[in-house]
Amino acid sequence: MQLRLMIAIAALLVASGSGCQREASFDDATIVMSVGQHEIRLDEFNRAYRMYRSAYGEGVDKDPAVERESKLRFIQQLADQMVLMAHAHDIGVDISDDALNRAVDNIREDYPDDLFDQMLLENAINFEQWKEALRVRLVIDQLVRQELSQNIQITEGDIADYYQNNAADSLAPDIAAPEKAGDHSDQRLVQQLRRQKTEQAYTPWLAGLRAQYPVDIDQAVIARIISNSKAPLPGGDHAGSAE
Repeated sequence: MQLRLMIAIAALLVASGSGCQREASFDDATIVMSVGQHEIRLDEFNRAYRMYRSAYGEGVDKDPAVERESKLRFIQQLADQMVLMAHAHDIGVDISDDALNRAVDNIREDYPDDLFDQMLLENAINFEQWKEALRVRLVIDQLVRQELSQNIQITEGDIADYYQNNAADSLAPDIAAPEKAGDHSDQRLVQQLRRQKTEQAYTPWLAGLRAQYPVDIDQAVIARIISNSKAPLPGGDHAGSAE
C-alpha cells in the first residue's frame, strides 16, 4: 500500500459520516500536504480527520472554536506522522503481515464473543482500514524502539538516583525499597527508567526529523479546512509543520 494511504489511516478508528466541508474549487485529488514524494490528498485528509475525531474528539464539532483547535492539533499530528513514516520507509522499518495479524488477534481477544465485530459495525468502521491504521501505529512504535528505546542505557547511577529521589514515594513498595527488590522489580525499574529517558529524548529526536523531512502544507486548502478560524496556521504559504 502506498505510504500516503498508510499515513492517512493511521488513527485507530475509521468512521463514516460528514467530514470537513470543501469549497467547489478543491476536489478530492487536491494535495493538502506532502513530504518529499509522499502526499496526502484532500479525500485522504478528510477521512483521516474523521478517524481522529471519532477516536479522540467526539462532540468537538458542537463548538466552532473547539473544532478549529481540534483541526489544528490534528494537522500538526498528521504532519509529524508523515515525517515519522517517511523516515521509517527510508530506513526500512516495517511490520510483517504475520506480526500485524498477531496484533489484530490480540486485540480481538480483549473483546468477548463477537463484540469486536459489533463495535466495528456500530461505528461504521471498515475493518481493512482499521487494520492498516493499526499497521501504521505499530510501524511508528517499532521506529521509536529501534531509534530511541533500544539505544538508551540505564546505569547503576541512574538506579541509585531513582532510589534517592523516590525514597519517600509509596507508588511501588517493591521498587522503592532496593533492599527488598528482586530481579523482577529491578527489571520493572529499568523499564520505567528507559521509558522516561525515551520520552525525554523523543522531542529533540522528532525535531531533528522535522528538519530532515520538511512538510509542505498548502495553506489555501488548510484555510478552507479550518473554515473561519483566526488561529495561526502551521508554517507559511507553503511551509513545513510548526514546532
